[in-house]
Order: sequence, then C-alpha cells, then structure tokens
Amino acid sequence: MAAASPTTRAPASPAGVAAPPTLTLRHGIELLLLSLIWGAAYLFTRSAVPDFGPVTLITLRMGIAAALLLPILMMRGGLPLLREHAALFAIQGTAFTALSFVLIAWSALTLSAGLTAILNATAPMFGAVVAWVWLRERIGPWRVVGLMVGMAGVAVLFWGKVSLRLDASSLTLSLAVLAGLGSSLVWGMAANFSRVRMAGIDPLAVTTGTMLAASLALAPLAWAEWHGAWGPVRTQVPGLRAWLEALFLGVFSSGLGMLMYFRLLREVGTVPTMSVTFLNPVVAIVSGALYLGEAITLQMMIGCAIVLTGTALAVGLVPRRAAQLS
Repeated sequence: MAAASPTTRAPASPAGVAAPPTLTLRHGIELLLLSLIWGAAYLFTRSAVPDFGPVTLITLRMGIAAALLLPILMMRGGLPLLREHAALFAIQGTAFTALSFVLIAWSALTLSAGLTAILNATAPMFGAVVAWVWLRERIGPWRVVGLMVGMAGVAVLFWGKVSLRLDASSLTLSLAVLAGLGSSLVWGMAANFSRVRMAGIDPLAVTTGTMLAASLALAPLAWAEWHGAWGPVRTQVPGLRAWLEALFLGVFSSGLGMLMYFRLLREVGTVPTMSVTFLNPVVAIVSGALYLGEAITLQMMIGCAIVLTGTALAVGLVPRRAAQLS
C-alpha cells in the first residue's frame, strides 16, 4: 500500500497535448521491483503481526520509515515544509494513514497474505466512489459496472466462509474482511484528501510528514497494546525473524518503496504506475505459499481475477476509451 499523492501530468507537447510517457527498461524493472516490495509487505505483515500486535507493528513500520526519510528531507532543505503543512500531515497521518494500516494489519491476524492483498486491491474502487460523493466527479457507467464487479469478486472470494452465524470463528472472519475493506475505504479517502489539499507539496515532504505523524499518534496506543490494554500482555520480545520483517516493512515498503513510487509517478505517469496495484496480490499469493505455506485455491484465484477486473474498470483502465468518455 502506497501513500496518496497528487496526480502528476506528463510533459505537454508543442501542440498543447499531453505527450504519452516513455517507458524504458529501467522503468519496467522498477515497476516490477516495486510490485515485489509491496506484494511482500502483506506477507511480512501476516508473519510479524502475531508477535508485535497490529498497532505496535504499524508504529514500528511508520517510525522506521520516518527515521529513514527525515534525514533525506533535511539534506534537501525540506524541514520548513514540515512546519508549514504540519496540520495537513497530521490529518493525513492519523485520520487516514495510521487507521488504514492498522486495519489491514488487524485483518492480517486472521486472513492470509493473499486474501489481505486482494481486499486491499479494492482501494482504487473506493477512491472512485469517494471522488464521486465528495468531489462530485462523474463516475460514469463503466465505473459503476467496475464497482459492482469488484464487490462480486469479494463475495466470490469469501463465499461459503463468511456467514450470519454468531459463532466466534465466523464473527472473527467477518470482522477481518470488514477491516480489510475498511482499510481500502480509508485509503480511498486519503488519496482524494491528498489530491485536493496537498497538490503541489513535495512528495518527499508529504511522505515523511505523514509517516512521522502516524508513528507519533500510534506510539501511546502501541504502548497500551503491548501492556495488554485490549489483549494479552506481551511478556516475550519478538524473535529475530519478526524484527527483520518489521525492518523490511519500514525500510523498503514504507521508505524506499515510497520514493520509488513518487519517482515513477513523475517519470511515467499515473496509469503505468497503477499497474503495481494489479501485481501486488499475485506477488502476495505466491510468496505467501512459498514463505508461509499458505494454500492457493481455485476460489481465491477466481475471486482475485474478478476483483482486479472490477478495479480496472472502476479506475478507467478497461476499456480506456469508454472510461475517458464517461
């Protein structure tokens, strides 16, 4: 999952028409690398969250990313931007980023890495709905179809697993699915908030300020979680594997991955960079099977394909021409 950012535009041609971005071999390699980094984030979250707890793990992830990015921002002379836009970063970091990541980490306590990634792939769909409700953007018939297809994919994904029974197992699974979808909804809100309120601000400052605000806001909650405020008191320090997984999440997924993401947005544009959204679940499913021994079922693959098709329709990728006319 990436931090929301203002949409970048390709350089205009002499005739005033936006020139299509040029994709090079380096761009292709970076897009593949980014999909691997973000796809693996679901895997390592699923593996590490039982040892740390969802709030503590996300606090570490955000804090590590902020510690990595803050010196870079300082070297670029960007500290005044943190002070100037502190209120915006606080809103983005607490109301959106922290909440979204904690919800997805909490759902990972129950769901596999692959299922969590597929649910999170619905974020662009929710972003389109938020833009329609909040910004009054016309959603168009193809995008409505995409929303319905995407939700049908979620239904297929969990058909026969979630029920209205009140037993503990069914209730836990239902809440985990709702948390995963809630994370996507919050992320869709975050993307639109960033586009409206933070357009033009240096993306490095946005990412650093957001991560810093999120980690500071979550720190007291992480302390409470660790000491058993809403669960068991954690008496054992997580092992080396869990710490390495948390380090990967902070350094690569939320730190270097963000910088790579924003550079790709500037160089190749939004649509090519958006392809990462569709590769993440595939990476998470395969790596979850290899690293954690998670099962890959036909139901999961069919549900994933339907969800990704709905997302592609909802964000205007398929069919591109029809979506542009809507």
